[in-house]
Amino acid sequence: MDSLPKIDGVRLARLDELDRIALVAAAGFFHSPVFHFQRPHYDAFPEDTVASYQAEYEAAMLDPNSIVLVAEQIPDKNETNRVYKALQRLSPSKSQTSSDGKVIVGVASISLPPHSRRSGVFQPKGTSTYSTQSETLQQRDQCIKGGELYSEATAPAKAKYLTGQMRLTTLAVHPAYWKHGHGTRLTNWCTRLADLDRVPIGVSAAKMGVKVFTKAGFQEEVRVQIEGYELPDESRDSFACNEKEPANVTSIELWIGVRCPQKRRRNLSCNLWRTWNCFKAEE
Repeated sequence: MDSLPKIDGVRLARLDELDRIALVAAAGFFHSPVFHFQRPHYDAFPEDTVASYQAEYEAAMLDPNSIVLVAEQIPDKNETNRVYKALQRLSPSKSQTSSDGKVIVGVASISLPPHSRRSGVFQPKGTSTYSTQSETLQQRDQCIKGGELYSEATAPAKAKYLTGQMRLTTLAVHPAYWKHGHGTRLTNWCTRLADLDRVPIGVSAAKMGVKVFTKAGFQEEVRVQIEGYELPDESRDSFACNEKEPANVTSIELWIGVRCPQKRRRNLSCNLWRTWNCFKAEE
């Protein structure tokens, strides 16, 4: 099997790092409109937000068809000041560092394509403490209506363009460590793996991530508009909204792109590459 990509500051995640990974994910994703669309009650229930990311990345680490990566650097002692106030209450005064004095500042996850020869080789050793907690998530920060609207709007496009592909499923960088190239390095690790395996890789992203992905070679397939919604009456109290001004969650846009492998058929468009690849598979 080909060796894995090697990029400075990027490595596979470990199960004992889920606390830090969840905090980084919450801090980074907070700046995405998708976060606010799905988690309108984040300010009232930050512990539920963190718990849901712990469960999400635990599941990805234990999934034989997924990969979780982290990016590291020397910690910024003032990093807590760069996260939203509710999350500050859960952030430790001092982050635990690795043996070389670095902390996790970014996280990404990948879904492997069906029947990948790499399936099952990325699972970290050790045990997780979140399995029981994952089964009892309260998810009070989320709105069921928002989740349903998001799924309904995006499911057809994801099925059309991302089914069967390697997929960069999540990418988040702690805001205290923006503009250090961590998002680019994590993305490049993923695209290099796709190139090694000679498979396309897809992504669905909010507007803030489009620049990183287009720079990495992803080509736009479609933009999906997701209409906003009014919060249900039963959820108003936890959102602490003004009764005179109904709480509305604004509409958002999701960008879907696909990047074809770069080591073969550089002169082919993505659609032509898919056609050529299917033809070769049938020979």
